[in-house]
Amino acid sequence: MTETAPPQPVTDTAQDRKTALAGLFDRSAPTYERVGVSHFAELGRRLVGHADILPGDRLLDVGCGTGAVLVPAAEATGFTGSAIGVDLSCGMVDRSREALRAAGLTHAHAVVADAETIDWDAGEHAVPPPANGSLDAVFAGISMFFFPHPRQAAARYRELLSPRGRLAISWWGRPDPRWDPVFAASAPYGRGGSSHALPEDSPFRSVEALHAMLEEAGFAAVETVEQQYVTRFRGTHQWWDWVWSTAGRMFWEQVPASSMEHAKAAVDAELDRLRAPDGSLTNTSAVRFTIARTQPSTATETMP
Repeated sequence: MTETAPPQPVTDTAQDRKTALAGLFDRSAPTYERVGVSHFAELGRRLVGHADILPGDRLLDVGCGTGAVLVPAAEATGFTGSAIGVDLSCGMVDRSREALRAAGLTHAHAVVADAETIDWDAGEHAVPPPANGSLDAVFAGISMFFFPHPRQAAARYRELLSPRGRLAISWWGRPDPRWDPVFAASAPYGRGGSSHALPEDSPFRSVEALHAMLEEAGFAAVETVEQQYVTRFRGTHQWWDWVWSTAGRMFWEQVPASSMEHAKAAVDAELDRLRAPDGSLTNTSAVRFTIARTQPSTATETMP
């Protein structure tokens, strides 16, 4: 943990929040998924697996990040299909483009644009925005709960989907309760909230609330499954590197420099209690995968 925290803007409006989030992920982009911890890539593959992608499908990935969903989705649809990733963070879009090039996926593209509105100047990008009714699937992998207007976004995605389309979302369930003391230890030192803190009216506070939002947006069938996912760290140092490579850095960037040493010591004391005999740490997250279809699902389309 060697970085100096930049001053944090006051985020009073939705646009302020989007600007702040774009900056947050720009700062994370150089090390995101590059500290030796396997995390988001596996979650992306799982989400694509739940979405029943067919060769030739036309896909959109909102909040595409480094391509954790975009790359396996583009692989699943093949060169007869198409895939577009959208993210507000230039740094993350650069990482997605790099991943697409490395995989040789020339039928997939990533653009810097607003993932809620899906609207951009076609002259500034390699691809135009998708037309209403033109997509077979929209993905939102560990991203949609960040959006200031998730209800408007869901309605927009419904407009973009074809009659057989589906919206595939991954999001967090209950965090590992063993780690509650770790976050409680850090809480007194932060001046601001976490990037993962949910507003009181967020539809991501429960499965029932999310299903209600999606049905209100016009989806005919909604299903959610919850799976456990274990993240492993070699030790406390790697956990700190990982936190600073993700959106979790938002909290730590707001800890005053005068308090950082004490905050880190308080957290390290709790991490020591979680360490296995070999010094490693494990975190078991509940991850929810929600598939919302534009038409009632058939017996062959139910989630595994």
